[in-house]
Amino acid sequence: MSDMTAGPALRRIVGFALPLTAANLLQQGYLLVDSIVVGRYVGVEGLAVVGACGPLFYLLNAMFIGLGTAFTIRLAHLTGGQQVDRRRDVVAALALLTVVWSAGCVVLATLLVDPALAVMGIDGRLAADSARFFSTLAVGFPGIFGTAAVSAYFRGLGDSRSAMWVQGIGSIANVVLVWVFVAVLGGGVAGAALATGVASTAALVVGLVWAARAHPVRRRGPRPAVRRELVDAARLGLPLASQHIVLAVGIMVLVAIIQSYGEVVLAAFTIVSRIELFTGMLFLDFSGAVTAFAAQNLGAGDRARAREGLLRTIRLTAVLSVVVAGVVLVARAPLAAVFTDDPATRDLTERYLTIIYPFLILYTVMVVTHGYLNGSGRTTAPLVCTLIAFVAVQIPFAWLLNGPFGIDAVMWAVVASWTAGLTYSVLCLRRVLFTRPASEPVPAAVP
Repeated sequence: MSDMTAGPALRRIVGFALPLTAANLLQQGYLLVDSIVVGRYVGVEGLAVVGACGPLFYLLNAMFIGLGTAFTIRLAHLTGGQQVDRRRDVVAALALLTVVWSAGCVVLATLLVDPALAVMGIDGRLAADSARFFSTLAVGFPGIFGTAAVSAYFRGLGDSRSAMWVQGIGSIANVVLVWVFVAVLGGGVAGAALATGVASTAALVVGLVWAARAHPVRRRGPRPAVRRELVDAARLGLPLASQHIVLAVGIMVLVAIIQSYGEVVLAAFTIVSRIELFTGMLFLDFSGAVTAFAAQNLGAGDRARAREGLLRTIRLTAVLSVVVAGVVLVARAPLAAVFTDDPATRDLTERYLTIIYPFLILYTVMVVTHGYLNGSGRTTAPLVCTLIAFVAVQIPFAWLLNGPFGIDAVMWAVVASWTAGLTYSVLCLRRVLFTRPASEPVPAAVP
C-alpha cells in the first residue's frame, strides 16, 4: 500500500503512474498486435469489423471503468484518512457490482448487437461478421470486467505495481492467444475475440489470488455496508460512466459518418484509434495517478500538496506530449505500413496522424486536469466537458462539414473538440484550486 501524502509530490505521482503505464502499454501493445494480426491475416474487412464493434465494446467497458474509478477514489480517500476498517464495505460493493454488470452485459450483447449495428448503418456481410465477433467477445465479459475491478482495487490502495502485473499477464496472454487463434488456427475475427476473453479470465484468476495474499480483507465483523458504498459509488461514478456513454454514442455517430465512405476509411479510422490509445496511455495513467494523489492528500486535508502535485504533473505532461507527437509524425509512414499493405488505407492513416498529432498537447493536459477534478470529487466537471467538447463541438463539426470538405472534416473535428475541452477544464480547475471549501477553516493571519 503506497502512502502518497508524504515525500516529493512529483516522484510519488510518477512512481504510481509508471507501473500502470507499463501494464497499459502492454495492453495497448496487444491491441496493436491484435489489429496487425487481423489486418494481415483477415484483411481490411477484418479491421472494419473491429472498428464497427469498437464503440459497442467501449460503451460497456468504459461505463464499468467509470463506476470502478469511483471505488478507486473511495479507497484512496479511506487510505489517506487512515480508515482501513471500512475497506471491507467497499470491496463487497465492488464485487456485487462486477457480478451484476457482467451478467447484464452478456445478455445485452446477445440481444442488442444487431439493432446497435443497424443504428450505425452497418449491414450486409460486415454486420454479420461484426455480430459474430461481438457475441464471441461477450463470453469473456466476466473476465474482462473482473480484471478491471481487481485493478481498481489495487489502484485505490496505491498499489499500482500489483495492478501492473495483473494487467500485464492478461496482455501477454492475449498477444500469444490472438496469434494462435487467428494466424495459426485461422479463427478469423471471432478468434481474436475469443483470445481476449480467455486471456482476461486468466488475468482475473491471478489477480484474485494475489489480492487475497497481498491485501487481505477482514472477513469477520459487522455486516458490510454494501448499500451505503453503492450509493457513494453511484454519486461519484455515474458522472464518469455518463461521460463514457456520451463518448461511446458519439463514436457510434462518427462510425455512421465514416462507414458511408467505405471499408478503407473505416479501417484507417480503426488504425488511428489504436495508435491514439497507445500513445495516450501514458497521459491517462498520469491522470489516474493525479486522481489517487489528490484523493489521498485531500482526504488528509492537505490541499496545498494536492495542488503542487497537479501543477508539476502538467508541466511534465506538456514536455512529454511534444516528444510523443514528434515521434509519431516522423514515423507515421512506417506505422501505417505495419498494419496493412493497402495503399489507400496507408495514405489515409498518414493524413489523419498529420492533422491531429501537432495538437496532442491539448488532449494530454486536459486529461491530467480531469484526474485532479475526479480526485477532488468533482466528477461532474469532466462529464460536462465531454458534453461540450464531443456533443456540442466534435459531432456537429464532423456531421455538418464532412459533406463539403470530405473525411478531413472528421479529422479536424478532433482538434476542435480538444480545444473546447481544454478551455472548459481549465475554467473548472481554477474554481476548484482557488475556492476554499466552506468546511475548511481559514488559517490564522501571520503577524
